[in-house]
Amino acid sequence: MTAAIDRLLQPTHLNVNLLGFAYNVRKHPRFSWWDHSNRTGSVQTAFEVVVSKRLHELANRDYLFDSGWIASDQNTSVLIPKLSEFLDSGNLYYWQVRIKDNFGRVSDFSQSNKFICESETLVKKNHGIWTNTLKQKGQELPHLGNVVFMRSPKFTLSTLDVDTAILTAFSRGNEPVLTQGFDLYVNGTSIGVGSARPQAHYEGSDKTAIYYNSYDVTDVLADENVIGVLATGQSARRAFWGQLNVYLNDGEKKTIMVTNENWKVLDGSNAFGDYGVRMRSLYFGMVTENINMNDYPQNWASLDYNDQAWSQARYNSDDLINETEALYPYRSENSCRIVRNEPTKAIIKRGPQDYVIDLGKEIIGSLRVRIHSTQAQRINVAMGEQLEDNGQVRHHLACGPDYVETWTLIAGDNNFETLQMKNFRYIEITGFIGNLTADNFEGWAIAQSFDEDEGAFHSDNELLNREYELSKYTIEATNQDVYVDSQARERKPYEGDLLVNGNTSYVLSSHYSLARHSIDYLLDDPTWPEDYKLFNVEMAWQDYLYTNDQTLLNNRYAVLKEKFKRGQHGTDNFDEQVGLVTGDGLIDWPIRERDGFIEGKYNTPFNAIYYGAYRIMSQIASVTSHSEDQAFYAGRAATIKKQMIHYLYDSDRGVYEDSLDENLKANRHAAHHSSAYALCYGMYEDQAMADKLSRFVANDGEFIGSVYFIYFMLKGLINTGHSEDALRLLTNPDNRKDQKTFAAILDNLKATIAPEAWSNYYKPNLTLSHPWGATPGLTIVQGIMGIVPLKPGFDLFRLRIQPGQLKRLEVTTPSSKGIIQAKFIVERQQKKISINVPMNAKVQVELPKGSQLLKVNDGEEDIQPGLENSHVVLPSGNYVIVYR
Repeated sequence: MTAAIDRLLQPTHLNVNLLGFAYNVRKHPRFSWWDHSNRTGSVQTAFEVVVSKRLHELANRDYLFDSGWIASDQNTSVLIPKLSEFLDSGNLYYWQVRIKDNFGRVSDFSQSNKFICESETLVKKNHGIWTNTLKQKGQELPHLGNVVFMRSPKFTLSTLDVDTAILTAFSRGNEPVLTQGFDLYVNGTSIGVGSARPQAHYEGSDKTAIYYNSYDVTDVLADENVIGVLATGQSARRAFWGQLNVYLNDGEKKTIMVTNENWKVLDGSNAFGDYGVRMRSLYFGMVTENINMNDYPQNWASLDYNDQAWSQARYNSDDLINETEALYPYRSENSCRIVRNEPTKAIIKRGPQDYVIDLGKEIIGSLRVRIHSTQAQRINVAMGEQLEDNGQVRHHLACGPDYVETWTLIAGDNNFETLQMKNFRYIEITGFIGNLTADNFEGWAIAQSFDEDEGAFHSDNELLNREYELSKYTIEATNQDVYVDSQARERKPYEGDLLVNGNTSYVLSSHYSLARHSIDYLLDDPTWPEDYKLFNVEMAWQDYLYTNDQTLLNNRYAVLKEKFKRGQHGTDNFDEQVGLVTGDGLIDWPIRERDGFIEGKYNTPFNAIYYGAYRIMSQIASVTSHSEDQAFYAGRAATIKKQMIHYLYDSDRGVYEDSLDENLKANRHAAHHSSAYALCYGMYEDQAMADKLSRFVANDGEFIGSVYFIYFMLKGLINTGHSEDALRLLTNPDNRKDQKTFAAILDNLKATIAPEAWSNYYKPNLTLSHPWGATPGLTIVQGIMGIVPLKPGFDLFRLRIQPGQLKRLEVTTPSSKGIIQAKFIVERQQKKISINVPMNAKVQVELPKGSQLLKVNDGEEDIQPGLENSHVVLPSGNYVIVYR
């Protein structure tokens, strides 16, 4: 047998500014990578980063910059001294990293990664292009020109001379629809979706950030090429701007193509049947897509398509960026089109000309259609998230939009993609003469790329496994340009939704940039619930813990402080005489879900959230070197806790009462929400008090409140050692209609993305695509498995498995140090934990109180048990821990 080679593996997972391909780099990029070793206890002791302008220069070791060996154990959010002196605006750079470890080994250099420094000259006097629209009495017809096909002139390249080709684009005019406005193609290949929505009051300024997206199109270019754009816009500012830059092997940068009047355009009004009718919610109205294949240009984005009959593009004379706006690179990964073909996709023939297609999972996006029709015909199309009791598609969504369209097919092939973002799982086709199959329809989803292998879970409870998969697909399907409540109705970011969405995303994906962008977005554009503003403080801290990057905390510290001023006209609402804050928050939604909560002047849930937020802000102040603030916020937190227990905790009942009136008289009503928020944020003196609260919050195994509120219930129970109660709630098998269980959500509501409410009964206008219901995913990883960072960047993380009655648990979850894998199994009278700790990390394994640690790796490891032999700190490596 050949002995394993003892070597240090090359770093992987290279990111700059949290991005796989960063084009938002200014002067001080932050680098991160994953280290790998096959030796237990291996720790990085030094790294070397090299930078070149071109890939062949990097391969030939012709470096623009070489950091030399830098003594450091950090591989997350790394700043490279003096590198900024070598970086120029708009230029392309490649980098590699290698490391040394504490055993004296040196890794090979990593594979290369590239980034672009943000351009300071992008879009000076250029105007965007659009189609000419018909006019009547000097006025543009409102229903023409809302959708436009665009093609660049064909252009040639010597691809052998090109190192990298970058297509940069953004559009205007789709802001009223609250979505991205175009699909981008090169030589018929879908490149991405853009541009990310604007951000008002950018970083506290009076400017609105207009974001552009940049796409690496190097691999799809050929000697002859064409760029295609399918865009939509519904305001007078509608315009598309694009520019193709190539970075040549000889070091030169060239602009090959810019949108101008030489582009060809086709008004898509006839192709999409845009006659002024809109699919509407209360918040937006988007073009109805009555596809007419007599006018739809099939294969329009391909190189060989003949666009001679199309019109010349026209400039929109309006400035792309006005004096109240500023152009910035988008700060997260680009959205792209993803073909969804689930193995459970099926078709049901309801009648001779009536078909229902079940895509297997809900789609957020559009449709890709491939139908061969034996004749010209018109068919009716309905889409929706749910089915009616009679099996028809509920096309008028509970939350507002009515997805009803008419498609006109031609004899022969009908190949097309729709454009508007919809939320649907089911498609009903009526009036079709011929045979349809499920393969005629594919989900044409819009989302950021998602690595399925980074997160996984399995247990001996099948319902819990299904809840994890529900949460996982929720995050995968709802990752567009910013976290929102639901793309079906409101399309607006909310801090409360961010709390669940962000934490669930952290345990499923190592792509942390969308969470950070959403946090930053909401700091500038907060929503109406008063407690929600405080959740942004909590999520800013989570960003730091998961990334080890304090940039957000440093840059937005002043804004975070302002979040605590929830009094009238932005004043401090802390009452010094009483030691509590006044005001109230959302509590739960809809209002009927608040368990009869009675509002007063000083409210328990609001004060509990304040207590938690003040504690977190004290930690933020410490990290950002605001020592006076640190003491101030810690003092505020301590005062609130003391006064809450004094005024509002009923020790006889083991509950918190809801509120105090202005005379400091407590009402005797105790909504579960009051005790749940208090338990979640740690407002108890000792374990005995926590146990009392937990008995009440657990509600005898039945969820109370909305599917959003259970985040606070479950977190409080698990944090206080009552995971068995949490698991009893999660694994309740009652799947009858309108039950408050995940079994009912999965089996009766048939949700594949987390819903907004338990069922239509509790919220008649619910959506079935609302990430705030994805709590099981984060509860399983952060709670039941207990995997959370104790130090920023997972320098130290916790593993505290609370299995309840479960006999087998297995999880894979990402971290900024690499993939963590953990397994729990009960074997006879012993319990066994297997844990893989990534290089450069340490794990603090916390065993249940009263446990007896038997051995680690058959006694081979030199371990240092903690208090009562109940926890062990272990360096990187693979371990098997046996206890009873």
